[in-house]
Amino acid sequence: MSVSLQIVGISGSPRHGNTELLVEEALRAASDAPIDVSTRMVSLAGKRIEPCSDCQVCADQKRRCVKQDDWFSLISAIIDPVPDGIIIGSPVYFFSVTAQLRAFFERCTSLNKAYWVSEFPFPPPDFSRTAAAAIAVGFHRHGGVEHAVADILHWYLTIGCVCTGADYIGGPAWQIEKNARDAVLEDVIGMRNARIVGRRIAYLAYLLSAGAKASPQTLRAMSDYRSLEIGQEGNSDAHSQPPG
Repeated sequence: MSVSLQIVGISGSPRHGNTELLVEEALRAASDAPIDVSTRMVSLAGKRIEPCSDCQVCADQKRRCVKQDDWFSLISAIIDPVPDGIIIGSPVYFFSVTAQLRAFFERCTSLNKAYWVSEFPFPPPDFSRTAAAAIAVGFHRHGGVEHAVADILHWYLTIGCVCTGADYIGGPAWQIEKNARDAVLEDVIGMRNARIVGRRIAYLAYLLSAGAKASPQTLRAMSDYRSLEIGQEGNSDAHSQPPG
């Protein structure tokens, strides 16, 4: 059975730098899958995204978010249409994601108003068949990367995505304590983690798309592809073996 996948990567950094490099690396790995995978990169850098102010205009007037900024054009990348996979990355700011990415997340409350407001004209996007994973990069190896990854995963779970990890719960990386926009390229493990994220997303998105109709041959090819570089440098994959 032929399956084509669309995977969207989002960089939550206000700059063009390390986070984008990681998300782009993940998308490249996803596009190497033994099936048809198309990718799209979205960056929050230079975009104006106001935080949600709980004004309730969306609920009272039964409309999309009233704020006039770049948020709707950005969110459209994952709601029109809903992709098969999403990979979001963020630099670590005070043990969390950036303010821009947090605002991007918060504004999505207007997408889900139909859950609570009767006769709301826009149904919530259906992310139940969308694979999702998180990437984060810190200045220090232990500077809060897993906290930032967890924040992204919490948002995914809130909107109903199907999450997967890579190196533990996501794709952690660091800048080797160098203040350079391409410092992460020196983090061999971090770049590998990004590639594993891309492969995990392509694999899971394939399973969600193909379901029980997947051919055994293609499923095995996807399983082999997903396992590339896993087990290197002491990174065990004992708890994530492919089915069958």
